[in-house]
Amino acid sequence: MDLSASDLVGVLDRVGIVAFTLSGVEVGLRRRLDVFGLLVMGVVTATGGGFVRDLALGRLPLVLDRADYLVWALLASLAAIALTTWRKQVPSLLLAVAEAAGLGAFATAGALAAIDFDLPVPAVVVLAILTATGGGVLRDLLADRVPLVLRAEINATAAGLGAVAVWAFEPVSTGGAAFLGVGVAALVRAAGVAFNLHLPVPARDGEPPHHI
Repeated sequence: MDLSASDLVGVLDRVGIVAFTLSGVEVGLRRRLDVFGLLVMGVVTATGGGFVRDLALGRLPLVLDRADYLVWALLASLAAIALTTWRKQVPSLLLAVAEAAGLGAFATAGALAAIDFDLPVPAVVVLAILTATGGGVLRDLLADRVPLVLRAEINATAAGLGAVAVWAFEPVSTGGAAFLGVGVAALVRAAGVAFNLHLPVPARDGEPPHHI
């Protein structure tokens, strides 16, 4: 039985929340935050994108409307803190997999939420990008650095491509569109990490264009 778009948004949000906490805790570790600071970083990173998406849709953010969202974020953040305490450093492969999975889940959730509101395809893409990158932007602002999505990542591109895939396949099968969207966004993100793919930086002061 094909799940509805709203049901899938709930499932994908929870996957993204669990996956993205690790990224927030890892950044907090590098900023030498205490346990409370790490917990805040994990929760904000995990829930920030969905919060922004829901405000854009004019509804009560699901992280406030569904109590288990915050529970998932808190428990996953505590698990990430425990892992980093044990290992001292987050394994790069684990971090990359978690970020790719979280990006795919959140991008698809944002796209399906927009489709559920009968929004046009540009809005589908925008909401997918907001959902997938909003938490990371808030994380980086809390860490007092320029958000990585603006200077060194292809997360927005990956989320946008995933959203287009969801929009194109959703009339055929909502569940199939969700799997396709997650796969496309996660694979593009993974390829960006594996091959160090970034958008070019414009030339400045006579320097030739280069990549970061």
